Amino acid sequence: MAPKTPDGSAPKPAHVSSKEIVQEQLKHLQISPQTQQQDEILSSPLLTVPLVERRLYHNVACPSSVFICGSQGSGKSNTLACLLENCLLENCLIPSKLGQLPNPLTGIVFHYDSFVSDSGGLPCEAAFLASSEKVSVRVLCAPTNIRTIQACKLKVLRGIDDLEPVLTTQQRMYSGIPGVRIEPLRLTDKDLNTRRMNDLMAIAEGGSMPLYLHVVNRILRDMRIEQQRTGSGFSYQTFKRHLDKADLTPMQRGPLGQRLDTLESFMAEGKGENEGKGKGKGGKAGSTVGWEPKAGQLTVVDLSCPCVTAELACSLFNICLSLFLEQKSSVGRVVAMDEAHKYMRDSAESQALTNSLLETIRLQRHLGVRVLISTQEPTVSTKLLDLCSVTVVHRFTSPDWLRTLRGHLTGISSMSVTAAADGDKQSTAVKPIAIGGKGEDAVLELFAIIVSLHTGQALVFAPSAVLELGAKVKDREAPILRLAHRALKVKVRSRLTKDGGKTVMA
Repeated sequence: MAPKTPDGSAPKPAHVSSKEIVQEQLKHLQISPQTQQQDEILSSPLLTVPLVERRLYHNVACPSSVFICGSQGSGKSNTLACLLENCLLENCLIPSKLGQLPNPLTGIVFHYDSFVSDSGGLPCEAAFLASSEKVSVRVLCAPTNIRTIQACKLKVLRGIDDLEPVLTTQQRMYSGIPGVRIEPLRLTDKDLNTRRMNDLMAIAEGGSMPLYLHVVNRILRDMRIEQQRTGSGFSYQTFKRHLDKADLTPMQRGPLGQRLDTLESFMAEGKGENEGKGKGKGGKAGSTVGWEPKAGQLTVVDLSCPCVTAELACSLFNICLSLFLEQKSSVGRVVAMDEAHKYMRDSAESQALTNSLLETIRLQRHLGVRVLISTQEPTVSTKLLDLCSVTVVHRFTSPDWLRTLRGHLTGISSMSVTAAADGDKQSTAVKPIAIGGKGEDAVLELFAIIVSLHTGQALVFAPSAVLELGAKVKDREAPILRLAHRALKVKVRSRLTKDGGKTVMA
């Protein structure tokens, strides 16, 4: 039994203040109190402990963006999970040797898998953070999938084995993760605005559009002018009335009706202008989603469903991202894209989501947000590669992927890989190892290093990462030595929470 205090309550874990943490880290980095470079160091996404050990620290306090890529089974999902643990697990749950987090962040993970049906489906691995009691995990899923998942949770909580014959694998997706709260993703009028409706209608900027989308754009513009005049918000019912009056042919109303029917399947029933006047379709009032930020809470938006396409998933992810970021809160936020290659493609909806991510990364310091993108293919968006402050490259074997990285990572054509020297047993310091050759020879040698990486190993590109302080020259302060054009060969730690992505062996 755990020890208790005289009043019968459990003792509180030892608390280490954030000030003490910063002071200890700066002490290891050999920075004097008089230095003027502390701000640069505190804003670095990665920190090392030079001349002491080989550990690399993730600076959660600083807004940053991380792009993770690699082949299946190379360890990218574990890397994403570890970064989420760094952001969400309280310091009382993490051993002091791994770091301290007195103020957990709030996070959202976007997940979509086309491999889902009545006979197959896998949960989002990030949901396994619920194996820690201090992390609250909720899963927002498509309404077309909520009943089966809720039946699955009923079986887990009550132990009803009789449900097994009627449960599909889809129903069992989250059955192995107790503590996960399942909710349907429902939208209301207040969740919609002109921009989000444009995204849902796939109205691309500067691109060619069918005639009915021009009509939709005009209606949204007129409604926007009226909203500015009256100070009212967007009304979906008003939008529908304007569409009914529009001069559209039956051929034009066909695809438009399909888009609206899809949107309405995610609208909360009985909400909007008719709220309080009756119930929606089916006679049941819908429940809405609360987006208020809560420290230590992870929201997984899992739209894996046979009825949801990758394009629709991108549109809904875009809305959820906007709703998540627009909430005013002092709690830090983290946004993660899980298996982004499965839904971020060449569609207009995918491009809109990519643009939102780019805008978020550009404003990450002002929004207080950390962005994590995990994908097999680095080709999903080269613009994201350009903007992300950290790129983690796990093992892959595709020359095309290397060509993509070469064109968008700092100095990859003539670089040195920083790693611990295997032959130096006298020192545990991080030391650079230069790649021989120039031009194509250096790239081929780099490719050989990437191909030979073991599971969990990676090359980290982070130009602003602080390695150590340089030699002090006369009366000048010691310069900060950054990773710059080099890379860091690292081994990512194992998860503290349950690992839900283990390879299934025969």
